[in-house]
Amino acid sequence: MKKISLGLGLFLTVLLIATIFAGCASAPKAEAPKAKPNYRVVMLADQTGPYAVTVGPQLDGAKDFAIWANAKDYLPGATIEITTYDHGLKAESAVALYKEAVNSSPTPVITNGGLWSTIAPTYAGFARQNKIPIIDTTPLKECIVPPGWFFGYQPTYEGQVGAYINWIVDNWKPDSKIPWIQKHYENRKPRLALMCWDITLGHANETPEVKCYAASKGVEWVGAEYVPMTVGDVTPQLTRLKDKVDFIYVGMFGSAWQAVLKKADEMGMRDQFIDCGPSYFSPGEICKFTPNLANNNGALSIFLVSYDDFPQYIKDGQAKTDYPVEFGSYAVGWHFGDLVTECIRQTIKMVGPDKVTGQTVYDMLCAGGINKFKPIIASNTISWSNNASSVKMAGGDSVNIHILSGYDPKTIEPKDAAKAFITTKDVPIPALMAGEKDVPAGCK
Repeated sequence: MKKISLGLGLFLTVLLIATIFAGCASAPKAEAPKAKPNYRVVMLADQTGPYAVTVGPQLDGAKDFAIWANAKDYLPGATIEITTYDHGLKAESAVALYKEAVNSSPTPVITNGGLWSTIAPTYAGFARQNKIPIIDTTPLKECIVPPGWFFGYQPTYEGQVGAYINWIVDNWKPDSKIPWIQKHYENRKPRLALMCWDITLGHANETPEVKCYAASKGVEWVGAEYVPMTVGDVTPQLTRLKDKVDFIYVGMFGSAWQAVLKKADEMGMRDQFIDCGPSYFSPGEICKFTPNLANNNGALSIFLVSYDDFPQYIKDGQAKTDYPVEFGSYAVGWHFGDLVTECIRQTIKMVGPDKVTGQTVYDMLCAGGINKFKPIIASNTISWSNNASSVKMAGGDSVNIHILSGYDPKTIEPKDAAKAFITTKDVPIPALMAGEKDVPAGCK
């Protein structure tokens, strides 16, 4: 009996051990945590050449945005990587660096257009070849017509001149809210001239459609004057405009325009016109460089203009740099970062986190996935589309126009220039590229 009990106990023990080992053998292995998807965005710009003062800070702003966004899990369950390249405003470098960027790993899902209108059309062709969409500040016609892989977040250059024309017409009256107009108003057509850099960016403002639009609105088109990027003696250009112009549209950065204002002042012309730049122009630069000549300067704006209105996290990032607060360029880098992150976010919603590529981002953009989105520091919304029911490759449909009046550098710091603005909000952007709806009939 004892032998039977001992044998049974031994059998049960062996069976138990075998069962344990079998269970261990069949137990699933613990899976390693899945890595977060990482989406790479490429930003190319001039950080050491002629544009560097105004454009360069955007690169660092964009990189700081990515650091902040990843720390905050701003793109839930994923990270964004913004790599930057300095082309120094040299065409050969710009081309070589773009090719290096898109052939580096991981493959970017978005690039910008170089923040340089001269190279942007070349990049637009590369974008189509590489199937990586471009999100850029420029809405240059050569980049967005015909619609392709290039999306600009500014309103069209033609449309911005048209918005300024609309503002002139609305304010050219004896009881205008603009003190300079009250002082200089005459019962005649207001007179408008362009003064721009002699490069692609400058010439984009002068088109037959813009001239026709001015005429249709009762604005006299005086003409366009062009100056080199490194502004030298502009006496000939200003002499041709002296006593013949009321309003000047500025097609250059404020860091260059301040040299024109100095010469105008020497020639006794500073009080002869209101000068207004496009959405990439910062009156804060004028307040910093030529504070005594800043009044009656202004800009069409798509951004918040008061530094006090910027989010604290941008102010904290700015404080760690040497970049001037007045220019706002560092913060525009955050704007770009937020905009491309939203593009990725909407693409994830459409195809899932594992299928985000340049092609799927492009498909989302064409489908209208960015619709009335307001990025960080923006004052106006952005919508894009490229499909059978809607084509929109440039930025918002309106701007805010700010004119400095009563600016006193003794009491107002350049960074607080917005305190001296007279602002007109939501000025419509007319559609003034060839064939668009607001081009006057019969325009040639």
